[in-house]
Amino acid sequence: MKQAFVASLKITDSSQLVEILQQHFPSSEKTYSFLRWPHQVSGIQPGIPDNLNCQEGHVFSKQGELRWKQSPQGVHLLYLGITPAAARLKPLPGNWTFEDYEADLYGDKQNQETRFPNALNYPKNLKVGQRYFVDTVTARVHFVALTLR
Repeated sequence: MKQAFVASLKITDSSQLVEILQQHFPSSEKTYSFLRWPHQVSGIQPGIPDNLNCQEGHVFSKQGELRWKQSPQGVHLLYLGITPAAARLKPLPGNWTFEDYEADLYGDKQNQETRFPNALNYPKNLKVGQRYFVDTVTARVHFVALTLR
């Protein structure tokens, strides 16, 4: 099994989110984002969006994923990656490893799942996978992140 990194942080200002995203995902790296609001989702879009005014979302690349969720107490961040998190993020306790698996996206008319009211919007040539984050102490999968294949 390969070493993984899992870390978290609570920030008070969403402007700090942009700075942290830029630290983890340089402009030279191929990244995708998925934003959520109570009434809609963005679908999987290339790059880091300019407007992060949403309740929750995540940005992912081949190296890792950064998730965030707004709450009255601030913005909660979770980093799941195969490279170390930025120094300000606090590592979660555990001995983290990862395993990669293939995944399929749904959204075309022929394979649209009935639980989704609308087709999922994403670049049609996008190849994604799932990365399972396992704590070897408990031998349990604690997190599943999207990654690029």
